[in-house]
This record gives sequence, structure tokens and C-alpha cells, in this order.
Amino acid sequence: MGRRRGFFAEMQYQAAKTQQERARQAAAAERERVRLEKEMHRAQAAAAVARERMARADAQAVVQAEREAKRLHIEAQQSKVESLNANLQEELVAIDSVLESTLAIDDYVDLEKLRRIPQHPPFQSAYLMASPPPAPIAAPPEPYFQPPAPPTGISAVFAKKKHAAATTASQAQFEQAHAAWRAVIAQIPYQQLAAAEQHQATENERLRRLASDRRQYDAECDERRQVVDAENERLDDLINRLADNKPEAVEEYIAIVFGNSIYPDVIAAHSDVDFSYSPDLRELSITLVLPPPDVIPSTKSFRYARATDEVLETKLAQKDLTTRYAGLINNMTLRTVHEVWESDREGKIDSISLVGGANHVDPAVGKDVFVRLVALAVSREDFLDIDLSRITPSETLKHLRAVVSKSPHRLTPIDDKKGVRG
Repeated sequence: MGRRRGFFAEMQYQAAKTQQERARQAAAAERERVRLEKEMHRAQAAAAVARERMARADAQAVVQAEREAKRLHIEAQQSKVESLNANLQEELVAIDSVLESTLAIDDYVDLEKLRRIPQHPPFQSAYLMASPPPAPIAAPPEPYFQPPAPPTGISAVFAKKKHAAATTASQAQFEQAHAAWRAVIAQIPYQQLAAAEQHQATENERLRRLASDRRQYDAECDERRQVVDAENERLDDLINRLADNKPEAVEEYIAIVFGNSIYPDVIAAHSDVDFSYSPDLRELSITLVLPPPDVIPSTKSFRYARATDEVLETKLAQKDLTTRYAGLINNMTLRTVHEVWESDREGKIDSISLVGGANHVDPAVGKDVFVRLVALAVSREDFLDIDLSRITPSETLKHLRAVVSKSPHRLTPIDDKKGVRG
């Protein structure tokens, strides 16, 4: 048996589950557990290193290496035991405090806070940055005519003709170089224009691709907005139907409340809740699926036996198992009723009828059966008059005239043929 969560209930359940996990990781017990596990792994690694050293040691160091390896191995085993005990203690505390843990939480759900706002990632594109414009083409330096030096001294009279020829040759070379320079200078405007045109073409292509990326981004944003708008429309519909006291809206709201109710994993894996609302009676009928007795850890503690090099368990007494399971049933029953009425600020529910039981295989017939272990019918007025922070749960259920199994740990069903209403 199981009730399929509605859209908002599932959303709240996942959010609450995530929040619980974050809180659990931040708890001191978790930090201690992590520390012990790290210490265990460190000791195990050190022991392994010592064993390797022992294998490589010469005959003189063997005895010392063996002693060190044994010491580190014992440390590792003791750290393992500490880690196991810390985990066990954390699990037992979580089981025993399922009622207490919810009293510090306001179970009311403000539906308006479920309204979503589209969350868009920043726009990103490989084409955001413009390419730098082409640098101006620098003109090469203009060549200048430098005639050969005139001859000097006594030979100047005889070298005039030779100097004139050299000057004529230099002049010709200069004119050729200057013509080449003018040709280069003449091409610079065309080269600059071609570079500018190429840059513009590159920029046009970049802008085209940038626009394409922007259109894709805008389309994705629109899609996210449409999804959020649709969810908000569903939320508006729920709020309006709840204001009109529609039974299915009341049930959907209560499903959200239960979606926020996060139990320890060992309990959540085996528990469930189903319910229906009667607008005529203004009553919520609840079927609470309780975990079977075997979810209660049967181990009291772990210890390390040096003589046999074993990690041994000390088992809980049967009486302790029985007491803890009965306490879990009592706490889950009261927690379920408490969460409904603390969340029902509008006063839509006047009474609650609850049946809680566990699923198991009947050994006589080999079939899956639901064993009823607790039944309760209570009005809002009677329940809200109770201070749950100061009660003994078993006595509270007696006060409310609940019918409780005489031996829930043995899955003995209740006898509620006469009903539970006074």
C-alpha cells in the first residue's frame, strides 16, 4: 500500500529531504563519526605500511616491525569499533526522537512560498568579444639619396671621372629604390581597406553567431519561464481550491505537509501514509504504515576482542527491543497527528481517525498482511490541549483512549471491534 505524492508534495519532500541531509551532515555526531572513520582509515593505512616494512625488513628488524604492525592493527580495530558505536548511537537517537525532532519545526506550509521564479544562468557565448580592428599599416621609411664621398688628396684630380660615374650609379639605385618605395606606399590604402573589409566580415559573422546564441538562450529562458508559469498556475489553482474547501485540495495540502516530514532512513524506507478527507465530517482518516519490528537495531554496542582479533556485538535485551519498538509506534502516531493540526491553521480538520500497522508475511498462510497495531480517534480540541514536549507518549495514548497492541513487537493485532471513539 502506498500513496503517490502529488506534484507539490513530491517537490516539498525532496526539498525537505535535502535540508535534512544537510543538517545531518552539520551535526556534531556526524563530525565525530567522520573523524573516527578517518582515524580508522589512517590507522589501517599505517598498519598496512608497517606490514610492508616488515616484509622488507632484515632479520634484526623483524621483531620490531611485527610489534609495530600489531600495535597499529589494534589501533585500527579499536577505531573501527568507535566508528561503529558512533553510527549505532546516532541511529538509535534518531529512532527514539522522531516525535521530539518535529516539535521544533513549524509544520505549517505557506503555499505562497512554493511560488517559483525562473532561474536563468548567465548568458554565455564564444562570440561575446569583438575582434580587435586591424592595426594601421606602417609605411616603410622613405629612402634618401646619399652620393658617394668625393675623392680627396693628391688623387682627387685623377678620380673625378670615376667619382662622377659612381655618383650616376648611386643616383640610379636611389631612383629605383624610391620608385619601389612609392609603389609600396601606393598599396597601403588598398591593403588597409582590404584588412578593414576582412575585419568587418569577421565581425559580421561573429555578430551573426552571437545573435544565434542569444536566440537559443532566449528560447531556453522562455521554456524555463513556461515551466515555472505552469507550476505557479497549478499552485494558484490549489490555493483557490483550498480556500473553497475542496476535499481534494485539503488532501493535497496534507500531502505537502507529510512530504516535509522526513524520518530517519531506516524508518522512511519501511513507512508510508495514506489518508482521505471527509468535508461533511471535517475529518481526516489516516492509515499509517509503520516499519516492522526488525528495523530496530538489535545491537547494543560493539567491542574489540584482542584475543581473537574480532569485532564483536553485544546484543540488546529483548525487553529493550520491545520497549524501543513500542515507543517508536507511539511517537510516530502522535507525530502524525501533531503535524496535521500544526499545519492546519485554517481549521479545516476537526477530527482525525488514525489506524497504524505494519506489513509482514503471515507465517500461517504465507501472504502479505497489514497488522493493525494502533487505532486512534481524536478531536482537534482534545489533542491541542496536550503539551507534547512534556508527555510520556504511552500515557498520552491512554489519555486519548487509543487502542494499542499489547505486544507490538510480536505484531499482535489490536482488538478494535468496539471502536475507539468515546
